[in-house]
Amino acid sequence: MSAPRTASHERVTKETRISTAVLVDGSGVADVELPLPFFRHMVEAYVKYSGMDVRLHGSGDVEVDAHHLVEDCGLVLGATVSKALGDRAGIRRFGNAHAPLDESLVRCVLDFSNRPYVVWEMAPLRGRINDFDVSVLGEFVRGYAQTAGISLHVDYLRGENLHHIAEAAFKAMGLATREALERTGGTAIPSTKGVL
Repeated sequence: MSAPRTASHERVTKETRISTAVLVDGSGVADVELPLPFFRHMVEAYVKYSGMDVRLHGSGDVEVDAHHLVEDCGLVLGATVSKALGDRAGIRRFGNAHAPLDESLVRCVLDFSNRPYVVWEMAPLRGRINDFDVSVLGEFVRGYAQTAGISLHVDYLRGENLHHIAEAAFKAMGLATREALERTGGTAIPSTKGVL
């Protein structure tokens, strides 16, 4: 039987304090404690559809702006996922998904290549939901992909409601992640180079 893919991580700066724990082969259980309710909702959606079990607790200088906490959550969660994956042997590596939410539709295609790159084509995500600036969600995605080592493409296809568009994006990312991290039954590194 394969060893469990699990890791934990903590990062403390003058701006934020974040701790995480990840079980890759989980059931989509999210234990998220953040002082930004809409952002928490997006992380919970990602976790649910990724199939991972994730604990993400964070606090920070949100009285200044949400940016620091949102970006740092991405950096810390991505580092934890990367640590849990180890050398990435035996994973499918690639994932893709479309997620609709009512009138909205978003596509995500990704590669756990250990070569981070982000295309976040989500131009309609401008504005506020309650007091949360939804454009800052892109900072979480970029930070997460950077430290998790993901080549990540997320594309808005259609939609009007900001909540629906954002949630469709996080669900699509979760579904694509679930596919990419599935165990193939082998032990080979999924690369022609022999290393990721």
